[in-house]
Amino acid sequence: MLFPASLPLCFGPCPQEFPQISCPDGSGMPQFRYLAVNSAGTRLPGTLQAGTRAEALQALASRNLTPLSLAEQRTLQLRKKRIAPAALAAAFSLLSDQLETGVPLLRALHVLSEQSADVLLRSTLTAVATEIADGSSLAAALAARPELFSQLDVSMIQAGEEGGFLEESLRRLAAVRERQEEIRSRIVSASAYPLLLATVATLVVAGMLIFFVPRFEPLFASLRDAGRLPWPTTLLLAASTVLKTWALPLIILLTVGIFVLRSRGLLNRFSRPLDRLLMNFKGIGPVVRSVAISRFCRVLGSLLQNGVPMIRSLAIAGQATGNQILKESISAASDSICSGRNLAGPLAASGCFPADVLEMLSVGEQSNRLPTVLLKLADKLEARAQQRLDILLRLLEPALMLVMAVVVGFMVIALLMPVFEGSGLA
Repeated sequence: MLFPASLPLCFGPCPQEFPQISCPDGSGMPQFRYLAVNSAGTRLPGTLQAGTRAEALQALASRNLTPLSLAEQRTLQLRKKRIAPAALAAAFSLLSDQLETGVPLLRALHVLSEQSADVLLRSTLTAVATEIADGSSLAAALAARPELFSQLDVSMIQAGEEGGFLEESLRRLAAVRERQEEIRSRIVSASAYPLLLATVATLVVAGMLIFFVPRFEPLFASLRDAGRLPWPTTLLLAASTVLKTWALPLIILLTVGIFVLRSRGLLNRFSRPLDRLLMNFKGIGPVVRSVAISRFCRVLGSLLQNGVPMIRSLAIAGQATGNQILKESISAASDSICSGRNLAGPLAASGCFPADVLEMLSVGEQSNRLPTVLLKLADKLEARAQQRLDILLRLLEPALMLVMAVVVGFMVIALLMPVFEGSGLA
């Protein structure tokens, strides 16, 4: 629930002489719930608005209050806020450039926060800079925000900080992020027209069934009573009645069901069977497999190149695939590596990886060039996935047109058959 900034809210009994603490121009600022002790030893619960946790502590100190607890008050949101991937990749790249030219980290973060057009990124960079000024590391400050920064971001930056090559780590991280966004943009742009075509076709057919077909039902009443109504017409009228009666309730029920399942985190239970279905689906399966494996190879290669340990790199790379089946296979491979085995063997046993990929992984392990081989594999698999996707979409467009023509043709024939029947032409 969102509360107006002027409303004096307190958690527990709130003394009249101690109203809610607010900051000037606090609109849009986070709200913090606190429990503090004054100079007389009285416990005072309440809320305050501040840009960061440090500012909240300063506001309490200015009131001569000693905080016992201080936590940001979370609000219910239908959609989680996130930083645009392109903006995050650009921020990592610019931060790397500034550090390479000798700009101190704190100064570089402040410059980025001033230049960023993304409001959430701007406030996040300001808060991260404040925590670093208080003694935190960059990796720790990002790790405290798992909803905004992934394990890949934290691990690569942590490795760069510990190894003394933070600028290089940030540059590689920006390259990984940019590549992932490029692949996603290609898939979205390539799929836009077929999806638009399918949506328009579905809406046209649904509109005809709901608004156009019912107008013919009174004309066919005598044929229906006489039992002479052709079966295509009977089927079409039944479909029209069902859709007209149940379309809106079914849409509402489906929307509410998805919202409830998503809010309770129950949709994750369907991820594994859905991933297996997509991977085994004729036509789309090889594309889904290639995209997921290319993500795994790129993330794993980048992490190993940055000096992140193999076991942790495998865990992060498994998450990056976005595929539950591959994630389980990679987790099993991680257990085997802990027992002293190589990487290619357990991945081959899973049956999810193509033979040429396994062969290149095996050669990379034997030659101690696994990170380089993984990055080359990622490029190869991405090109393969793009080529297959282009072919699939070129075939999908005429297929959709053919399906639409068949459906509309069936509707026309079903409506004309009673006319022919009544005029004695049938």
